[in-house]
Amino acid sequence: MRGSVLVTLALTLASGSLSAQALTSPNVGTGLSGAATADPAAVWWNPAMLGFLDRPTLLLGGSLIAGHAEYTRERRATYQRADGLGFALPVSAQSVDASRTGVAPTVTANPIAAAPAAFLAVPIELGATRLVASLGLYSPYAALLQFDPDGAQRWQLQSATIVTAYVTPTLTWRISDAVSVGAGVSYVFGFAELAKVQDFAALGDVGAALSRPPISQRNDFGPNAPPGVRELDVLARPIRLRQMTAHGFTFNAGLALRPVRGLTLGLSYQHSTELTFAGRFELDLNDPFFTRDLASQGLQFAPRVEGEATLAFPLPRAVRAAVSYDASPRVGFGVTAEYVTWSQVEQFDARVRSPQLAQPTLGLADAQQLALPRRWRDTIAVEGTLRVSPWARVTLWVTGGYHSSASPDETLDVASPDGDRIVAAAGARVRVGDRWTLFGDLEVQTIVPRTVVGSDHDLGNGEYRLTLVNLGAHVMRAF
Repeated sequence: MRGSVLVTLALTLASGSLSAQALTSPNVGTGLSGAATADPAAVWWNPAMLGFLDRPTLLLGGSLIAGHAEYTRERRATYQRADGLGFALPVSAQSVDASRTGVAPTVTANPIAAAPAAFLAVPIELGATRLVASLGLYSPYAALLQFDPDGAQRWQLQSATIVTAYVTPTLTWRISDAVSVGAGVSYVFGFAELAKVQDFAALGDVGAALSRPPISQRNDFGPNAPPGVRELDVLARPIRLRQMTAHGFTFNAGLALRPVRGLTLGLSYQHSTELTFAGRFELDLNDPFFTRDLASQGLQFAPRVEGEATLAFPLPRAVRAAVSYDASPRVGFGVTAEYVTWSQVEQFDARVRSPQLAQPTLGLADAQQLALPRRWRDTIAVEGTLRVSPWARVTLWVTGGYHSSASPDETLDVASPDGDRIVAAAGARVRVGDRWTLFGDLEVQTIVPRTVVGSDHDLGNGEYRLTLVNLGAHVMRAF
């Protein structure tokens, strides 16, 4: 259905974070494309619908996706001064900074990205057997995001670029005039770059190394570190991920029925796949604490550490169902639904490796493995579309819908500004002659403003707002 719900925004490798439903491409294909629509974009939505195409058909175009994201952080816990060195609780009353509790200035981002697409479907007659061979090249997930690098969100994300591209050949068998089945295999390519500030207080291996002789520094560091020891200047180290790429394979399959004139039923399944992004990381450790002060006790990093980085996570499964009915030559409507198994995603596993990370005296190896709990929930999405044809060659439509949220309050952060979405869209289709069709559409998705007060370790409390605007333009040519 319209409003695909998979991975988009930041792959914050240093803490293993990934966004659910953050900045997805609101549509693949035209505004009318879906699991019960017979157009070449059915390569993505439901390959069985391709069986109802009678002529070779080419669909070209894409979407321009723009958005506005806001986050107003509210620290609800007690923090010490940013220049403090209290690594374990309790910290003295003199070290507490009351100004670091409460509402921080709002940060905003205005992401923009293009998502081009090309689809070709070619019917093949083999005696009494009717097949349709198709190919799709499309980008269902694309995001460019830039926050204030010094804002209160910098521990989760400063900037991100995420792009995925699918290449999907499909084969469809039209069993009869009323029944069609189809399936496709997709090669998935991903590219990502991002920047954030890594809080070393959240790293258990660092805490263990400091607590062992010869340093023997008591600390509360680790994944469950209390807010009172977090976000200290000395432990706030900028990290960048560069040229992260991933390769994967998946498949989809579908069934389409036209039991009576004007009625179309569609059902499709998108399988999951495991993606592993691999690239380079750059870590800024240019602080005397890491480069000089403890050198005699075995802790001495280079001011700049570079090495290899990976992040592995699954894309969930999705089931789509749709019904489309033409009540008359001028009026039609459709209802679509989607169920996505985001509960597959319990956590994200990340790994960084560099000889410069090794600190043998303290037992720190050259590789560090990290895991970040996500505990996402399955989601549902429902949309309805009304189509009217006031003139013989012109069709207008409006769409409204709802998409549920995947992220629980406990793990929500600015790298995944997720929430229940309200969807509204409108568009037009104009037939030009016997072979050409032009499409234009506008879709707006906005999350219900979400206030979080139960974030794990006070990391993501505050208010989240997100609005996405999708402007689509396509041309279809039948041969």
